[in-house]
Amino acid sequence: MSLETYRQTIREGKREAIVQSAQRMFLEQGYQGAAMAAIAKEADVSTATLYKHFANKETLFDAVVADRIQEFDIASPPDDIDPSLPLEEGLKQVSASFVELMRDDNTLNMFRVIISEVSRFPELKDKIYTLGRNPFRARLIAYLQTQAKNGRVADVSFTAMAENYIGLISYWFIFARIFNPTANISDELADSLLGEARATLIGRLRLLD
Repeated sequence: MSLETYRQTIREGKREAIVQSAQRMFLEQGYQGAAMAAIAKEADVSTATLYKHFANKETLFDAVVADRIQEFDIASPPDDIDPSLPLEEGLKQVSASFVELMRDDNTLNMFRVIISEVSRFPELKDKIYTLGRNPFRARLIAYLQTQAKNGRVADVSFTAMAENYIGLISYWFIFARIFNPTANISDELADSLLGEARATLIGRLRLLD
């Protein structure tokens, strides 16, 4: 291993430690309560090192959000989805990682952090959309465009359809649970809700023979 490769490995390791520590502290203490110095201490790096990687708390929060998106791989192109599958199954596969992200407890708690502090920190409002929604929307629209190219659905703008589909999933698995903390969505109920969302989207598509 060259010296430069070694140094790069060390830098990446410190960055990962900072992001993981920041996520824990944001979840435990909220956006305002998570001090940059405390995050540096938790990550076992100096405050100067933290600021070399992240200029301020907002850029660090952005990195935490991006890390979760990458973890669930919801931004990758849907190249792994067989375009010949029935639409119901294709949508199920293309949505799987986004659904997993939305059902994850840490994602739910990140949304709680954002919503509880957005009035004091308006810059957080856009994080609601970047936390999975925008990357998945691009992935979903790309899949539908492929279906249109293959002559299976009408070639129209899929933006509104994608937004409605994402809105249903986000409501059931995030916002309904935020405003009703006792809500328990079992796997059976989740499957039923997701089936309804797919049926709604398919119903809005103009299918072609």
